[in-house]
Amino acid sequence: MDLPRSATALLAELKANPRLRWGLWAIVGVLWFYGVLALRDEVQAKSDAYLALSRKVMRMKGTAAQSEWPARLGDARAMQLDLESRLWRESTIGLAQATFHDWLNQLAQQAALTKVQLLVAAQDDESAGGKEQAGGDGVTTRVASDLWKVSAKLSFDFNPQNFYPLLTRISTYEKKVTVESLVIRSTPTPKAELMLVAYFRKPAPGAPAELAQKNGPR
Repeated sequence: MDLPRSATALLAELKANPRLRWGLWAIVGVLWFYGVLALRDEVQAKSDAYLALSRKVMRMKGTAAQSEWPARLGDARAMQLDLESRLWRESTIGLAQATFHDWLNQLAQQAALTKVQLLVAAQDDESAGGKEQAGGDGVTTRVASDLWKVSAKLSFDFNPQNFYPLLTRISTYEKKVTVESLVIRSTPTPKAELMLVAYFRKPAPGAPAELAQKNGPR
């Protein structure tokens, strides 16, 4: 193909055909306009990114300048100590299960519950990061590797005069007990079913069993 001859023929065609010239100029104009729009979008995107980064830096500077962070840290530590003090303690997972079972059984006797059925199970997870578990409400929680999770299913005949004092004793006990679910059935006879959870702090590695056992509520 002879490029010089083709270019000469194209130029001659452009000179002789006004429509071709206008069409070519239209194509060039569209391409130019598209380039301007693309450039404008790129500039706008970079400007937005810069403004977002500036706002983030300003927020970080403002947060770093706040003087109440030490007080907040103190409050958080106090809350952590309070939560840790409410953890149950036992030296073995078997004792943890037995302790929770005995406590619930005693609670049921004090509340004068009838037709009591009590099932208690303990869960141990030795992985470093803990293990995710789905609660009765469908919410997924993570069991820390330094805790034993002891779950109980308590079923009994429902009687409001006994039931509400029982809940009061559970909620006001010095050690933390979580009510994961509550089901009350009215037929054929009124029955209540509670799913309860207690978390036991494992003893420190190498701690004497006698010393660890003294720390647990019995």
